[in-house]
Amino acid sequence: MTNGQDPYRQAREGSCIAPTWSRLCLVTFVILLATACWGGNDSAESEAAPATTAAASFSDSAAPTTTLAMSFAEEDAAEVELLSGDGDASVESSVVAGLPATTPADLGRDVIYRGTLSIRASDVEAAVREAVNIVQGLGGIVFGQQVSSHPEPQSHLTFKVLPADFMPVLERLSGVGELLEKKITADDVTERIVDFRSRIATAEASVLRLRDLLQEAPNIENVALIERELVQRETDLETLRGRLRTLTDAVSLATIDMAILQLHDPVPDTGIDVNAWVSDSDEDPCLGSDVLIASPDDDAYFCVQVENTGEVALADVEVSSGALRLRPQDQRSFQLLAGSFDRIEPGELLSAVLHMAIREGRIAGRAATRGGIEVEFEVSGTPVPDDGVPLDTVTGGSFMWVVVEEEEGPPSFIGAVQTGYRGMVRALAYIVATIGLLLPFLPAMAVIGGFYWWFRRLVRGRRSARSIPADSGPTRPQHPPGNPSD
Repeated sequence: MTNGQDPYRQAREGSCIAPTWSRLCLVTFVILLATACWGGNDSAESEAAPATTAAASFSDSAAPTTTLAMSFAEEDAAEVELLSGDGDASVESSVVAGLPATTPADLGRDVIYRGTLSIRASDVEAAVREAVNIVQGLGGIVFGQQVSSHPEPQSHLTFKVLPADFMPVLERLSGVGELLEKKITADDVTERIVDFRSRIATAEASVLRLRDLLQEAPNIENVALIERELVQRETDLETLRGRLRTLTDAVSLATIDMAILQLHDPVPDTGIDVNAWVSDSDEDPCLGSDVLIASPDDDAYFCVQVENTGEVALADVEVSSGALRLRPQDQRSFQLLAGSFDRIEPGELLSAVLHMAIREGRIAGRAATRGGIEVEFEVSGTPVPDDGVPLDTVTGGSFMWVVVEEEEGPPSFIGAVQTGYRGMVRALAYIVATIGLLLPFLPAMAVIGGFYWWFRRLVRGRRSARSIPADSGPTRPQHPPGNPSD
């Protein structure tokens, strides 16, 4: 009895070690046998499943690793089979597809390709038909289409094509119209697919074990419990299979989203340039200036020049002036020197002269003395392209000054009255301004005046008190000291 241990206990523990190791070896052998037979037919898989049920707890942990190795083995076999064919043909197809010589698929990777394309076309319907013909000609399919006509025609298409045809289809679709945007994305989902396959294999093995346990259930309670668990495991298995199918479908067919928008014709440039001069002579008013100093009874000649600086003709040219009371419809008042008010071709000039008389310092009824008057001409025209559809109206303008000098001489009675009235108004304005300037100071002036009045009163009170003599108080009768009766 060394260290107080029981020799019989040691003997019992030693006798249990050998059976435990033998069972572990048996379980390991069964797992390796099931793994070797997994790639065979379905009957061999169903026969190996009961054997693995005996070691359920151990095989569950080993299944993901085994399935992962099997997945890579299957992918390597597919790659070897692909490369074992005609090598020249595979390389040629890759070059035609627009992809590199070694693609992710050639390396055993699962990649989801997706492209986004936006173009503009003058005829949206024709562009849609051309795009569909391109995709179907390369073996693709139209997966979805959305057409809209408001506010302008447009169409949104979804195509599915083989990954090898992804780049050629994109290049040909880009030439359907004016390319606005093109975007290509690639998502490597190899690890996700391998993970789903591993989880599916584990779930399938679990379902098989539960089915075997259901057949061997001793009572109804165990049957109900196993059935509930079996339904849950089968539901999870179908969910995993659905996710795997979604990924494999996305890998097997690339997606192209295409938007076809309406192409608008470029709007032609439009413009107008207006210049105006004034002169006191009708010989050549367009050589005048922008300021006219005239006498009270003189004539003014206004020259208006309009140039079409756009790419299309201008129609219905109208000239107006608020200072001269000139309305747009008064075009007959002008004398045309060049061009026409009806139409001005690109690069052409319209020159017209307007004669206005100045009477008693007034022009068009407005006084032009004492600083003059500003005369502005406003010109507008409607651009008309070749298709006849009018564009937005273009406008321009130019201004000048007309100053009338006052006559020198003795003022008239009315002028004197006006001058006196203006002087009185100016004096009143100064008085009101002075009052307004002093008004904010009135409260302060009132306080200062009150304080001054109080101080003066205080000073006067003190002076009155000092002027009263000291013996001015009430007198008392004086009694001689020798007369006690008094």
